Amino acid sequence: MQDNSNTNISIIIPMYNVEKYLNKCVASVYEQNFKPGTFEIIMVNDESPDNSLEVANKLALKHDAIKIISQKNKGLGGARNTGIENAIGRFLVFLDADDWLIPNTVNDIIEIATKNNLDVLEFGAHRVSEDHAIISSSSKSSHGKIYNGVDYYNKIKYAGSACNKLYSNQFLKVNNLRFLEKIYGEDFEFNTRIFYCAKKVMAVKNICAAFLNSSNSITRNKDRSMKDKYLNDFITILSSIKSFQTKNQQLPPIKSSDLFFKERFAMVNINAFYLMFKNNYSYRDMRKYRTKLIDKGLFQVSYSVSNKKKDLFRKVLLKNFYLLKVVLPIKNITK
Repeated sequence: MQDNSNTNISIIIPMYNVEKYLNKCVASVYEQNFKPGTFEIIMVNDESPDNSLEVANKLALKHDAIKIISQKNKGLGGARNTGIENAIGRFLVFLDADDWLIPNTVNDIIEIATKNNLDVLEFGAHRVSEDHAIISSSSKSSHGKIYNGVDYYNKIKYAGSACNKLYSNQFLKVNNLRFLEKIYGEDFEFNTRIFYCAKKVMAVKNICAAFLNSSNSITRNKDRSMKDKYLNDFITILSSIKSFQTKNQQLPPIKSSDLFFKERFAMVNINAFYLMFKNNYSYRDMRKYRTKLIDKGLFQVSYSVSNKKKDLFRKVLLKNFYLLKVVLPIKNITK
């Protein structure tokens, strides 16, 4: 492996149908004023059918910190995994091509993570519209305190994204932590294992990234087949978390980790049914999906979650499932 003693950070950028975003994304890395030789940009071409590779090659001619890796399509998670496997930086950031870094922000969080020898550092982010207006901002703080991952989750409640976190490269590799490939919602499953394994986690208020609120995202796209895939992937995520919990949790379980897994299971269940509710799936569809979860031992809605809107949905409708038969027709009439 190449010596990484001077490489503080690896920025991993997956590429699939993102040619129009790459110049801004890469430019934002160079707006960090990293010292030469202290950073690398790994651009992973996930068999993109557009001109993403050509754009990346032109950028690489101008910037010697760029490494381009091409592979057969493995999805977003698979592209990030390739980035992890080839990264030499002490810390990693996953930067989706339609997002960008806020100028002169990343060196500060690298310094904090290095000083405290962190496994994970969570930072803040803006959510922006397609005309780059700020829609909302999200950031958390652990007020200088370092937690293990489970206690951090139970007390601070991290944001679900993998793109607002600085991950220790060594931590990922020692624990063999990788994304599930070719699924939606890979961040949720990945971070469940991340925070269970992490010993040193911290959050800072620093806003370091901007996430594009794309009209083509899975939740906003009108394509029913994408929603159906997401629902199948929720089952894959739940099965993976259940398998991981069984393999790793102590018997009898520590109370804090038991609470951690209960909320994670509940959140996936709620997200699945909330997606169906918002997208006008029938009561029959929702009942069939619930039966499938029950048969696999994956149905869990008895534990409250921190999102108040979704917790109300859980309490009123998911714990009284028969009410959906009444509510859904009324919802569709008054829409």
